[in-house]
Amino acid sequence: MSVTGLGPLVVSGFLLGLTLAAVLLRLGRLKTPRSALAAAALPFALATLPVVALAVLSLTASWVAPDERALYAEVFGTGGPPMPDRERMLFEARGEGRQREILLRLDATTAEYARLTALPGLRPAAMTAEDFALRGVQRGAGGWWMRSTSPAAGKLVTGTECLHPAILSADGLNGWHEFRLAFCAGNETTTRTVFVAAFGR
Repeated sequence: MSVTGLGPLVVSGFLLGLTLAAVLLRLGRLKTPRSALAAAALPFALATLPVVALAVLSLTASWVAPDERALYAEVFGTGGPPMPDRERMLFEARGEGRQREILLRLDATTAEYARLTALPGLRPAAMTAEDFALRGVQRGAGGWWMRSTSPAAGKLVTGTECLHPAILSADGLNGWHEFRLAFCAGNETTTRTVFVAAFGR
């Protein structure tokens, strides 16, 4: 359930409650002030049910979902680079087993950037920047995923601009079938953005 889908559900709940209250009134069931007050509150009570349901689902999802520490360890392994500050990372995780996929965006410090560029087995990937950008957009991470820098891919304008991306591969790292990284150019004295796409265990 999305936030945009709440409107019709709230209206439908209100109308259903209004209809039920009218039926109760017609049947003569509202004989006391307390029953009349309950019938008047019925449309509003049913209208709030979708909002309450969405809140419960959101809280449940946040409680059962793995946190950033677990996802970072899943991507790089426990012996990988030290975990950065959580506020500089974004994740998108889905699937299980051979269909497991984790997308990571990291605003890395100079030291973190150096550790990532020194990952074992790192080599140029047979993947264009446009394909790498499209991978994240197709998974619904377009709001924060790498934006293609090619004018030919003008539709991929959402996300984060990545200047002169270098797409590298470390397939097999930590057991991932595909392990691709995009290193973005930036000021050496500030954080530099790195995107990671790990697929298939």
